[in-house]
Amino acid sequence: MDIVFHPGKNGTDPWVEFYPYTPSATAGYAFMGIFGVSTLVHIVLMFPFRAAYFIPLVLGGVCETFGYYGRAWSHQSRFDIKSWSLQEMLILCAPPLVAATVYMVLGRIIRSFGAEHLSSMRPKWLTFVFVMNDVLCFCTQLGGAGVQVTGDEKVMKIGKKVVLAGLIFSLVVFAWFILIAAKFHRRLQQNPTPLLSQNPDLPWQRYMWAIYISCLALMVRNLVRTIQFGAGQKTDVNTKEVYIYVFDAFLMFFTMFVLTIYHPGRLIKKARRLTKTDLTGE
Repeated sequence: MDIVFHPGKNGTDPWVEFYPYTPSATAGYAFMGIFGVSTLVHIVLMFPFRAAYFIPLVLGGVCETFGYYGRAWSHQSRFDIKSWSLQEMLILCAPPLVAATVYMVLGRIIRSFGAEHLSSMRPKWLTFVFVMNDVLCFCTQLGGAGVQVTGDEKVMKIGKKVVLAGLIFSLVVFAWFILIAAKFHRRLQQNPTPLLSQNPDLPWQRYMWAIYISCLALMVRNLVRTIQFGAGQKTDVNTKEVYIYVFDAFLMFFTMFVLTIYHPGRLIKKARRLTKTDLTGE
């Protein structure tokens, strides 16, 4: 992050320049609207699909909505800590919330197919382990971003390192999760469960690809953020606002969009209905 501290001169108080540019109000309000609409769509979809596990994603969407309001607000002054801290904390904390939903989705797909024996990790433990790791990432980034609102140079440098550690850890967790998902995918292709054998037209693979694409989008976002927090001042990734919108805002919206078009709740609901039909013989 390219935050510049200015010591006071001739008895004046020191001050902080939070942005090396004037944040765009237009872009901020545009993505505020985009995330607001996306979040409302996911709230609506939770009911017919009985997808309460999408609550973390909805909370992430709320964070993104108000985070980009903070960036639009920052257009008025790049020296205002209130608007800067609002966008900094909310935009950083949204991805772990969205990731938590992605982690829970895989476990539910495995159980709905009766494919627990094909998973490298029992679904219950898979959800628990990855969500707990995600909570750790969330708390690390929230804590790192939170201490930066002090405006104290030394404390903000510590907070920056904490956020950087959380971002690196999240990349490791994503890679591990994708490996487990890919192993399950391959095994299910090779050894279909009775549900899939009796219903070969069930389009389960497109939903697995939706999980991969969502994870990769989040990984690219976190990788660019890691570079941003690790890079020195005056580098392009820190001095040009376009990077925030291309590699953060767009990728987060893209993740939510993919999970709207290929909502896992649709697959899980259909799989459970087919299982019930097979059991009753109706």
